[in-house]
Amino acid sequence: MRVVLVIITLLLAASLQNALAQRTVVGDDRLPPDSVELKHNDPPATSTPWRLPKPGDPLYDAEKEAQIKKENADKNKETTHHLVRVFERGVFRGYKTLQWGEPAKKMGSAFTPNPDLPPDTVELAPSERPDKADYYQTRPKKRPWNIPDDHILVRVFQGKKFIGWTYMSKEEVALLHKPET
Repeated sequence: MRVVLVIITLLLAASLQNALAQRTVVGDDRLPPDSVELKHNDPPATSTPWRLPKPGDPLYDAEKEAQIKKENADKNKETTHHLVRVFERGVFRGYKTLQWGEPAKKMGSAFTPNPDLPPDTVELAPSERPDKADYYQTRPKKRPWNIPDDHILVRVFQGKKFIGWTYMSKEEVALLHKPET
């Protein structure tokens, strides 16, 4: 089990390097699970490095600790992000989300309201000239890391022609399915 945690930590640490730009991140056996060290070449700044935050500590966040615990319980769930504890020279500095995988493209397409469509389908406006490269051609297996939780996967058609899959907010999809009054 410890080997699996070390491998996961190393993978997460490699991903955090991109998320935190120029900083170097390292996973290490000395670190608590779900933690990364930003300055692995510098000596620890304390005699008791890599201590987990506790309630009452200034940077402790009970909601984030619960999220880390929940993400660990959902081991079978494939995700593209993971909340970790960040240490710098052995001192806890807060929480960051590691993200990996390709981000979804931001699109500004116009859609036509159509209450007759199934709830997971939207219609692209006739004036739009879709680029199929902007849409998933098969249903994605994983949700991209930059898609908000309130977005759902929908099929996109233009007339009767299938364009592809994309993510849209539940609210936008509901508005596109609302009957005209």
